[in-house]
Amino acid sequence: MNFFKFNRAGALARFRVMANIAGVLSLLLWLVYLPIKLTAVNDNVPLAIRLIAVVHGFMYMIYVLTAFNYSLSVRKPFFSMLGYLAAGTLPIASFIADRRARAEYAALTGGSNLPQ
Repeated sequence: MNFFKFNRAGALARFRVMANIAGVLSLLLWLVYLPIKLTAVNDNVPLAIRLIAVVHGFMYMIYVLTAFNYSLSVRKPFFSMLGYLAAGTLPIASFIADRRARAEYAALTGGSNLPQ
């Protein structure tokens, strides 16, 4: 068993799922949580709104792991890997990273076995 042999298609599928989840949660964080948090009187924010930040934090950690896994599986250069890792911090960047990863994977494999 070769421990360092990665499944590229599985890594891409996991990355795409987590990029979309991180993107949606990042949009919720920037467009729902932060305006309510910044305009709340005496930090009186409902629990459901505070949970957006908590869930985003946990999902971002999973996103970082899947982005790292994908970057290693397709042997990305270090700075390109950092770009994928940082893409989860901005609301739209993870969606762009998803499209770029899918295009790079299609070019790498000749368009075969693209996970939907």
